[in-house]
Amino acid sequence: MRIKTILAGLAMLLVALFATVLAIVNSTDFNAYRDWVAAQVKAATGRDLVLAGNVEVGLSLTPRVTVSDVTFRNADWGSEPAMLRFGKLTAEIELWPLLSDQIVIRRLVLSDADILLETNAEDVGNWVFGSGGGSTAPLPHVGEVEIQRLAFRFRNGVTGQAARLDIDQLTAQTDGPGGAISLAMKAAADGQILQIDGSLGALAQFTTGPLPVDLKGSLGDLTFAVGGRIDNPAAVDGINLDLTLAAPKPVTIAGFSLPGQGPYRLAGQLTGADGAFTLGAASGRVGDSDFAGELVYRIGAERPYLGLRLASTKLNSGDFGLAPVLSGPDKGPSDGRAFSAEPWDVPQLDFLDADIAWTAQEFNHGPYPLKNASIAFTLAAGKLTLSSVTGNLVDGRFSAAGSLDSMQSPAPLAVRLRADDVAAGPLLETMGLASVLSSRQANLEVEIAGPAQSLRSLMAGANGFVTFEAGRGQLQNRFARLLFADLFQLISFGGSDDAALVNCLVTRFRIENGIARARGLVLDTPGATVVGSGQIDLREERLGLHLDTQSKQVNLANLAVPMNVGGTLSSPSVTPDALGAVGNTAEFATRAADLATLGVLSSLTGLGESKDLGPDPCRTALDEGAKAGQGSTTSPGQKIQQGAGQVIEGIGEGAKAVGEETGKALESIGEGIGEGLNNLFGN
Repeated sequence: MRIKTILAGLAMLLVALFATVLAIVNSTDFNAYRDWVAAQVKAATGRDLVLAGNVEVGLSLTPRVTVSDVTFRNADWGSEPAMLRFGKLTAEIELWPLLSDQIVIRRLVLSDADILLETNAEDVGNWVFGSGGGSTAPLPHVGEVEIQRLAFRFRNGVTGQAARLDIDQLTAQTDGPGGAISLAMKAAADGQILQIDGSLGALAQFTTGPLPVDLKGSLGDLTFAVGGRIDNPAAVDGINLDLTLAAPKPVTIAGFSLPGQGPYRLAGQLTGADGAFTLGAASGRVGDSDFAGELVYRIGAERPYLGLRLASTKLNSGDFGLAPVLSGPDKGPSDGRAFSAEPWDVPQLDFLDADIAWTAQEFNHGPYPLKNASIAFTLAAGKLTLSSVTGNLVDGRFSAAGSLDSMQSPAPLAVRLRADDVAAGPLLETMGLASVLSSRQANLEVEIAGPAQSLRSLMAGANGFVTFEAGRGQLQNRFARLLFADLFQLISFGGSDDAALVNCLVTRFRIENGIARARGLVLDTPGATVVGSGQIDLREERLGLHLDTQSKQVNLANLAVPMNVGGTLSSPSVTPDALGAVGNTAEFATRAADLATLGVLSSLTGLGESKDLGPDPCRTALDEGAKAGQGSTTSPGQKIQQGAGQVIEGIGEGAKAVGEETGKALESIGEGIGEGLNNLFGN
C-alpha cells in the first residue's frame, strides 16, 4: 500500500509540474524573445540578427515556434548587406530546458533561404566572426535540421570567381548535444544533380575545430568520398582528408571540364595548411593512362603554384584531350605557300606557376610510342620552359627541349629535337617520305628559334640548324623512275626490280635569319653520288640549290648531270648547269668540295685514297672531309683535282626530273619539320 501511495503522489506531482509548464508557456510572449535571441547571436558572432516577422507559438508537449523574414548581417566589407536571409524558420523546442534558461531545439525547419559566403581581397572569409564583446553565451543545441529551397552562393574576392549551389532538400541530425551531425542532401550545381550523404562533427566544431568529416556523394556522373578531419575549419586550415574521385565520362566542375573521354579516377591523402595543399600518395587514371605520385598546390603571393611529381606505366596524351603529332605534313595553306600563315593563338600564361616532372614507361603522342620517357617543364611568370623530353623511340633515343615566353609580343619560341639511331620509318613518315625511301636507322637533329606568330613567321625569322641522316636503305623504283627519268639506270644500279639501293643520305642546313644554307647534301648509291650546295630562303620559300651527280660506273658516266634547283618550295624549277655540263671531273669536284662537302666525293667515289667509311659512309665522308679541310693551304677542290682523271660527258635527259623531285623532297622535309613544330607547341 505504501508503494502505491508513493507512486500516486509522484504522478500527481508530474501532472502538477506539467500544468505549471503549460501555464508558463501559455503566458509567455515569445515575440519578447526576439531581442534576447538577437542579443545571444550578437554575443556569439558580433553580427546583427534581425527577426522582422512575428514569432508564432504552437502549444503541445513540444512547443513549436515559427519565425519569418529573418536576416543575418554580412561582414562590414561584404559585397551585400546580408550574409543570410530566409523566409520561414520553424523550431520544435524542448520544455524542460526552458525552466533553466536553456534552449534545446529538437527539430528546426528552414525554407526559402539564401546564404552568401565570400572572401575579401586579403582572402578572409565572411564566416570569420568577431568577438561581439567577449560573451561566452552558448548557442542553442539543435537535434535535427531540415532545409528546403536554399540558394548557397560563393564569391572569391581574390580571383573574382563565383559559384552557386541550389539545395532542394537537406536534413541533418544529431543524437544529442555535442554529437556528430548526420547529413543527407540533394541539390543542383552547374546544371547537375548533387547528392551527399555522411556525417560531420558537432556544430561547435565548425568554428572551434577539429571537424571530423566522413562524406560520400555524386555530382552528375562524378562520384566522390571524403574522410578525415579539418583542424581549423573556419580558416580552411589543417586539412587531413582521404579523397577519392571517379567518373565514367567527362563532367564539368565549377566551369572546368575534365579533359579527354574518360573514365577518370583519382585517390590520395589531401593535406593543407597556410594556403598550401598536397595530395600525397596519389594515384589515378584518365582513359587508358595511369599515374601515381604527388600533387602540390599553393595560393602564392602573385599567382597560384602547381607542382606535379608523377610516374605512369602508360601515358597517352590523347586521354588528356591533346591531339597527337600528325604523321606527315598536311596539304598546306590555300595560298600556294608551303608554310601556313594561320595565326597561332599564344595566350599569356601568367595565371599560374608550375613545375612538372612526369615519367612513363610508355608515352604516346603520335603513331610511335616513346619508351622509358621522362618529361619535365616549368611555367614561371608566363614563360614556359620545356627542360627535357627524353626516351627510347623505335630502338633509338629521342630528346627534346624548348621555351616559349608568352609575355612578349611576338612570343619568342625555341625548340630543340634530336633522334639518334631511330628506325627511319617514323621520321620518314613524319616528313611524308615513307612511300619514297626506306631505311633501317636514321638521325634527326633540329634547332629552331623564332617568333611564335605562325608557322610562316617562325620560319621567316628562324635561326638554328636541321640535320637528317639515313643509312643503308632503298629508294622505291616507281619513285626513282619519276624522279630520275633517264638517270634511273644509273641510280638503280645494283638494286632490285622494286627498289634502288641507297648507301646513305645526309642533309645539313644552318639557318640564319630565315636563310637555310646547306652545309652538306649527299645521296650515295652503288651507281652514283649526288652532292648538293646552296641555300633555301625560308622567308620567301625560294630554292637556290646546286646538285652535282658523279657516276661510279664508266659506261653510265654520260648520264650524270649537274643542275640548279630554283623556284619555290611549293613549285620548284630546274635548269641544267651549263658550266657543269661542259666541265670535267676536276671542275665538278672543285665546286662540290669547295661549296659543299670538303672531300666527300674523294671518299665516296674513289677519286682519292680508298678507306673504310663504316656503316654510315655519307656522314663519315662529310666529317672526314671537314677535318681534311681544316688548316690546309690547298682548297679541298684542288686536292680532288690532283686525283681526278675522269671526264664527265653529256647532259642526261633526266636533269629536270631530278631537280623537280629534289625540290619536292625538300618541300616535304621543310613542311614536315614545320608541321612537327606546329603540333608540338599547338597541342
